[in-house]
Amino acid sequence: MRLDTGFRPSRNGFGFANAWHDAILGIVASRGRCGGMVFAALDHFIGETTLEPEAVARDLPPHRSPLERFIWRRQVDSVVIHAGANLARFAALTYLPATGPGGIASATRRELLPLFDCLRAGVPAPLGMVSGISLRHLVRNHQVLAYAAEFGDSSVTVEIYDPNHPMRDDVVLFVDLGGDATVIETVGAKRVAWRGFFVERYSPVTPPAGCVG
Repeated sequence: MRLDTGFRPSRNGFGFANAWHDAILGIVASRGRCGGMVFAALDHFIGETTLEPEAVARDLPPHRSPLERFIWRRQVDSVVIHAGANLARFAALTYLPATGPGGIASATRRELLPLFDCLRAGVPAPLGMVSGISLRHLVRNHQVLAYAAEFGDSSVTVEIYDPNHPMRDDVVLFVDLGGDATVIETVGAKRVAWRGFFVERYSPVTPPAGCVG
């Protein structure tokens, strides 16, 4: 079964790549502003607002511009929203074993149901991508936006907006439902393995003036 929300990175995502280097609240190092870009793009999509020209440019928006500040605000939100629920999930899943009833493979398979529900409702779902085991991998985790998926008996293919690869509609996650359920992200010929993912908590925000076309 295929589900498609209509979101496309080439028309609903930002034109610039995730190239910031920040620390949330001056403490938690972030993988750029992937969460902020995902949340902000989803805010525009849900609100049916057009991205301003600055948003589809290839260069990062100017420092302290409305769009730059909005993406930063949403980056913080992506970590601290609902009392830090997403950060807590990242921390918990980072240390799970690969397999077994309490492993990350089982946890990832369980996340397919809320993902299915979001997509069926026509709403893209922010995903927290888990990189590896250990504290150093915690800061290498990532955030993407799932906007379509093909649900099969033995695998699921999820189409995503990855802020590290702007304007590309060919970035997908492949989840093998058997074995250790390793998640493979493909970007053209490039392949990246993730331990798993979860559907993030998200609440929409209306983009402020200066962030819409």
